[in-house]
Amino acid sequence: MSKTSNYDAKVKAILDATKPGERTCAVLGTKWMMDDTEIAQYRKYNVPPSKYAPMTRMKLMNAHIVMFDMWYNAQPNGGKPLISVVHPASGIRVIPDDEWFKQDFTSHGRELDLSRSFVDQLYKLSLAVPRSANFNYVQPENSLAFISRGDQNSYFVLACKSKNSVFSMNVSDMEDSAEVALSTHISRSYNVVHSQNIADCLYLRECLDCLSGAFLFDCRNCEFCFGATNKRNAKYLWWNEQLTEAEWKKRRSEVDLSSYAVRAEYEQRFKDLIAHAAWPENWNVHAEDVTGEYIYDSTRIRDAFYVCKGCADLGWVNIAYGVPSSDCYMCAAVNGASDCYYGIGNGYSSKTRYSLSLLTRCLECEYCHACMDCENCFGCIGLKHKKFCILNKQYTEEEYWKTVDALKCAMLERGEYGDLPSAKFSTQHWSGCGARYIYDTPKEELIKLGMPDVDVTSEGAEGAAMDASMIHATSEIPDRADDAMTKTVYRDDVSDRRFSYLVPELAIYRALKIAPPRSHATRRLMDLYAELNMAIVEPALCAECQKSISVGKNKVYPKRAVYCKECYYKFIESGTSRG
Repeated sequence: MSKTSNYDAKVKAILDATKPGERTCAVLGTKWMMDDTEIAQYRKYNVPPSKYAPMTRMKLMNAHIVMFDMWYNAQPNGGKPLISVVHPASGIRVIPDDEWFKQDFTSHGRELDLSRSFVDQLYKLSLAVPRSANFNYVQPENSLAFISRGDQNSYFVLACKSKNSVFSMNVSDMEDSAEVALSTHISRSYNVVHSQNIADCLYLRECLDCLSGAFLFDCRNCEFCFGATNKRNAKYLWWNEQLTEAEWKKRRSEVDLSSYAVRAEYEQRFKDLIAHAAWPENWNVHAEDVTGEYIYDSTRIRDAFYVCKGCADLGWVNIAYGVPSSDCYMCAAVNGASDCYYGIGNGYSSKTRYSLSLLTRCLECEYCHACMDCENCFGCIGLKHKKFCILNKQYTEEEYWKTVDALKCAMLERGEYGDLPSAKFSTQHWSGCGARYIYDTPKEELIKLGMPDVDVTSEGAEGAAMDASMIHATSEIPDRADDAMTKTVYRDDVSDRRFSYLVPELAIYRALKIAPPRSHATRRLMDLYAELNMAIVEPALCAECQKSISVGKNKVYPKRAVYCKECYYKFIESGTSRG
């Protein structure tokens, strides 16, 4: 029996009148064709059709996605500043994790006014309820971590499970490493992206089961290789040239990457090597009946990006990581989720609608943010172990359903129900949010989506002001690691952000015999992330057979040679190299 009969009748009338055809996005003005498949999703989730194009919805959701921006943010009532993933210009203040997890924010509950915009009421609640500074649901040990999955002795790691590592994001089982992204099982390695089972390596892209190598792209089960592309089961390669063991060791001993001048030379050479390598039309592996990029061991996936093993029946979803998810549509960052629609950050949750990020073990919640173990809540923020709450106010079960029915009807009439609120609800700065790096969203569009146009360092985001004479140019950084670097502040000319070196960071560089980088850590990680294909599909021709294919846009390597899957596998089997 329906608990929202009035809403159900109204939305049924809307859906019955909805026919396939061209639509114009209400916020970005782009055209799209709403087909029967899309309309079927609205019927499945019992929601009205969206006013936004599918790509606009993905950009809007990913405006909330945390990439690798950390800031100083003030606690409420003049408290001590904290380092957080929440930018202070968002208007949202933070408190330490241990305080946040203990608090019951029903004290911020508000009376619902059906005659006024619900989104406006929700936004005021959003500004009133502080957030967890680090969102560490697994408590890290002796670490400065964010959204930790279990970190020990690690610093500035985000969504990781690591030991003795620094400046990395979305990595599982990492030790003694730095600058690693979207990878698993990484040991004693540096500057690695989208790779698995790697040890004692420097500069790897799209690699698997590699040992004691450097500057490798798309290599599998390779060891003692320096500069190699598209190789399988290889040893002692030097820029794709086969050497003897003795020759390889001699050449390797002559390359001293602990000098920044040498490091920079080989970094550029590596980029040139990748630009001339063979790329597959996508990096999907063991994926059946799928469209998208970076999809693994999953089935029936449509228009998706980065989907982990075991997922099924997902449409317009990106970053489905960790525990497999199923039956979700139009979602970003899902982990163990099912039957979720149009929302961000659903972990082990089911039947949620329009989540505003980070719902954990929640059931049938709508327009909620940062809630845990909640059921049947609407427009709530920061609640834990609650049922039947609206705007953080407790209702009886009967009162709740009666009020929700009236609220959803009022929202339908005002045109509020059916899409996420604007991106002003995001905790991120427009310059570093997920929409920029995954969907290549320009600043102009993010502003239209609702993100404020503020300076990246506004409202004390960099911390206390410093005398300009105390900030040094990166050109003053020594060629080799020097202990004095940990006592000096530098200014990254490109990102216009200041930074310094950590003692454990320099220890890792020395252990790996690599010169310290010369840019702000956020730029380093985002430059690394930028080498991935994006969730923007472009038409292309196979470099071998000229067949028409679709590929993910890549800003770093826009003119790469992309092969259809059949030609790519033939090329790999041939064991040859391009360029």
